[in-house]
Amino acid sequence: GGSNILVRDQGFDGLVVQIKLQGVTKEESENEVLFTVGGGEVWDSFVERCVARGLWGVENLSGIPGSVGAGPIQNIGAYGSELSHSVVRVEALDRTTGEIKLFSNEECEFGYRTSRFKKMPQHHIILSVTFRLQRMGTPNLSYKDLAEAFAKETKPALPAIRSEVLSIRARKFPDLAHEGTAGSFFLNPILLTEEFTLLQKRFPKIPHFPAPQGIKVSLAWLLDKGLGITTQCVGGARQFERQPIVLVASRGAHARDVELLAEKIIAKVKKETSIVLEREVRVL
Repeated sequence: GGSNILVRDQGFDGLVVQIKLQGVTKEESENEVLFTVGGGEVWDSFVERCVARGLWGVENLSGIPGSVGAGPIQNIGAYGSELSHSVVRVEALDRTTGEIKLFSNEECEFGYRTSRFKKMPQHHIILSVTFRLQRMGTPNLSYKDLAEAFAKETKPALPAIRSEVLSIRARKFPDLAHEGTAGSFFLNPILLTEEFTLLQKRFPKIPHFPAPQGIKVSLAWLLDKGLGITTQCVGGARQFERQPIVLVASRGAHARDVELLAEKIIAKVKKETSIVLEREVRVL
C-alpha cells in the first residue's frame, strides 16, 4: 500500500502492482494455532482478529499500516516485538524462474528491519505468510511505555495490550487523514561495543538494547534528549513534534523536501556523533 515508500517528485516510470491476495486458513492444536494469511490481507485486521480470539504473539504489532505480505520484507517491529517471532514460513513467487517457493523462518534471514526479501527487492513477490499464535501466551512488556502502563497488573489481557499499543502509536504518529508520513524514517543505529562506550560516556542515560551485530541505541532519545535535533524543517516537510524520527509531509509538500530534510538530519547527527544514519523508508 505504499506505507514505507517515498516516491520522488518525477514519479515512477514503470508498472505498479498492488498485491490483493486474500484468504486466511488455520490449523489448530491444543496450545497453538497456525494461520496462513494471504499477502494482500490488511495487517492490522489480522492482528485484531488474533486478539479477539485470545491468541498471543502479534498484539504488540497492532496499528502498523500495510499488508500482511509486506510485513516479512522489512521484518516489521514495534514495542519490543518483531514479526519474525511468530512467522513459521513465507510463500513467495520467484520472479526470475516463475516458481513458487516456501521459505522457513531461518531461510527468511530475518534481522533488524530486514530480511532476504528486502536485500533482494526485485527477486520475490510474497503470496502468503504462515504465523504461529499461542493460546496461553505471556505479555511482552519490555517496551518502557507498556511496562509503565501495566506496572500494577500481573498479566494484562490481550485487548488491553492492543488498546495501549494503539494509544501509544496515536501519540507518536500524525493523523494520516491530515498529513503524510512513512512512519519512522530512520533505523535505530547499531553500534560496535567501542563506539557505544564512547557514546555512552557522553550520554549516560541513552536507552540501549543488545543486538546481534552490536548494541542498538534509541535514535529518538538521541535526537531529542541528547542532541536537541527536533524542529528541523525543509519546505513542507518537518520532524513530527511528538516523535523526532518521524518526518511529516504537510499538504503541498514535495518529495524533495522530505529527502532534503532527511539529509539535513543525517548530516547533523554525523557531525555531532560520527554516526551515519540509515533510512528505513525506501525511496523510489
